Amino acid sequence: MRNISRRAFLQVATGTAAVGIAIPQLMDMKAFGASVADAPVTKVPTYCNGCSTGCPMFAYVKNGRLWKLEGHPVAMKNYGTLCARAYGVATDLYNKDRVRQPMKRGADGKFQPISWDQAFKEIAEKLTGIIDKHTGNSVAWMAHGGKDTYGGMFLDEIGSPNFITHYSTCFTSKTNAWDKMVSNQLTVDIRRSKYMLFAGRNYGGAIIPAAMKQLTAAKGLGRKIVVVDPRLCELAKIADEWVPIRPGTDLAFFLGLAHTLISENLYNKSFVQKYVFGFEEFWAANRDFSAEKAASICDIPAEKIREIARDMAKNAPAAFLDPGYHGLHNHYVSSTQIAQANVIVNALLGNFYQHGGLMPSARPTLGSIKFAKRLQPEKGPRADGAGVPNEYPTVEPGRGIAQHMPDLIAQGKIKAVFMYHFNPLRTAPDPEYQKNIAKAELVVTIPIDWNESSYYAAHYILPEHYFLERMEAPKPVSGNISHDYPQIAMRMPAVKALHDTKPLLEIMQGLTKAMKIDDLYPFTVDDEIAAAIAPLGIDKARIQTEGCIELPTPIQPGFPEKEGKPACGTFTGKIEFSIGAFKLHGRLGVPTWIPPLVSPKGEDEFRLIHGKQPWHSHSQTNNTPYLLEMTKSYNGTWMWMNRKRAEKLGISNGDTAIIESKIEYPGQAPRIVKKNMQIKVTDMLYPECVWVPSAHGCFSPNMTYGYGKGASYNDFAASRVEPLSGGCMVQEVIVKVRKGAL
Repeated sequence: MRNISRRAFLQVATGTAAVGIAIPQLMDMKAFGASVADAPVTKVPTYCNGCSTGCPMFAYVKNGRLWKLEGHPVAMKNYGTLCARAYGVATDLYNKDRVRQPMKRGADGKFQPISWDQAFKEIAEKLTGIIDKHTGNSVAWMAHGGKDTYGGMFLDEIGSPNFITHYSTCFTSKTNAWDKMVSNQLTVDIRRSKYMLFAGRNYGGAIIPAAMKQLTAAKGLGRKIVVVDPRLCELAKIADEWVPIRPGTDLAFFLGLAHTLISENLYNKSFVQKYVFGFEEFWAANRDFSAEKAASICDIPAEKIREIARDMAKNAPAAFLDPGYHGLHNHYVSSTQIAQANVIVNALLGNFYQHGGLMPSARPTLGSIKFAKRLQPEKGPRADGAGVPNEYPTVEPGRGIAQHMPDLIAQGKIKAVFMYHFNPLRTAPDPEYQKNIAKAELVVTIPIDWNESSYYAAHYILPEHYFLERMEAPKPVSGNISHDYPQIAMRMPAVKALHDTKPLLEIMQGLTKAMKIDDLYPFTVDDEIAAAIAPLGIDKARIQTEGCIELPTPIQPGFPEKEGKPACGTFTGKIEFSIGAFKLHGRLGVPTWIPPLVSPKGEDEFRLIHGKQPWHSHSQTNNTPYLLEMTKSYNGTWMWMNRKRAEKLGISNGDTAIIESKIEYPGQAPRIVKKNMQIKVTDMLYPECVWVPSAHGCFSPNMTYGYGKGASYNDFAASRVEPLSGGCMVQEVIVKVRKGAL
């Protein structure tokens, strides 16, 4: 029997065989399998899209399909390794729940597929009408992050200031406080540190592979690792010590550390005298906040607080309190003060810009395309009030306040909303409230899948290429952990687009062309690549082949100075313990103790807290089948409860319980939310709280793998705004728990 070639087989299978090709009546599938097995493998550089870390990696492609992944050996985020999320999200390239072409919601509420030309035409007509009637100030662009330039250029062109990131649902108090106090976001130097304190920070759950490698190496060298957390989290399992803390009291703990450092003369006086502004003001406001007072609030013994402070001082400047991320900076009315106190503890150790302490990210300066100046409308004040006098004047205007978009729509401030890879109906508090985004005159989402914001709120869905189908300009590889040398990485398309989707640049070019906006994006991604690498002296072919490149000029320790004076970028050039902008608007400039808004009281009441799992990234991965299999194996949708509390309620491990909270808004009747959850009974959780993983609670029926699995902390929280930084305060929530099922 004559063997059929792989090419001929594919032609037959797709109905494209030429008339002149002789097709054998009996095909030798064994021979065909061998020819497929021997097909060449292509190695393509990219970076992961499983979380904001963006680990550089290589995708291997065989027969036009993704074959395997490999972490990039040069990359400082992952050192050649990848976590489970990376492998899971890569398989979503073939997830059947992707949005495969543009969609329009009909009058009956159901979606119908439409062409790109029709989508651009109709959106352009509606948006132009809105802008003509209400100005560009009525348009908002919401984005999780990434490719912000395209959205920003569009808003500039129509005269809108309303670029809104996900920060207010994540870690906005950190960026706000650090920018105002330090004018920089410093990273921890794990490799050289002798003493590491992590409070509300879990590198083992919110995985950064290189951080875990460095921490395990430090453990082997006898370096001290202490984790302060209400839960025995993944990082705590490798620590020298886990110190449980009452949730909502991190500020008291930090103030207790600072008091010990100052009152026992353990702080770095020379560093403070030269590089700190506002020390006396801070000390005057907190002179009486002793370790004993802190202990009475946070439930960590006073002697333990003093021990930690003394050990840190003994090892300083090669010691640090990790600046934290989502786990520390979005949860309480005191979140901004927590971030301030974090800066202060580290500054008292004198560890800023020091090896083993805190170092700035080694970031290369990339080039950009230069555009001719365009005549553009004047922008009004931000609709969300971020940075606006008499509204939220101290909130970063570059970040915005994502969670109260429905209010802005109800007030008539916002008429059109674009959501780019952002899903506030699942990742912002109170999904029933967030569904009101649909009441805007125009809602356009640009997602990959049928997330909740698309399913319930969108009028049009414009699906983007999956990350393995896209080419994107180089970006810095930096952040979270210190690395001496700057790096860049870029994303090349591993496979051809599987569906009728487009990259964001082409989407914006098509939309603006339909709006008769000429040449707003007169460039290609190739042009962006060339401009980005021009100052670095890197060949384009090299970056497109190697993917991640380390540059030769290292970052050096030492506090920034200019002409012998401190010059870190703040008004005084120093680390500012007192924030002038806060005082200008009638607030204290320094942090002092602020109690949580709510506390559990009854036998059945608990503070609701949450965190990441090592195989999930909040809601982004809650429809990834392979990761959901891991969830099933680990009972990953279960709520954690302290064993003694569970016994009092008659709850055993695996029991189903009813979780109830009361959501209240001014002038409205309270709304009771109830959900069923299975309970994990454990000794590894502080008694006053229950803990839920942040990934679950998918409620989009078109997300068929994750739909109906578990619940989210956002289900139980009202949408509120922390006044200084704009955060969600999502752990200012008390739930009642009882055995049973709805």
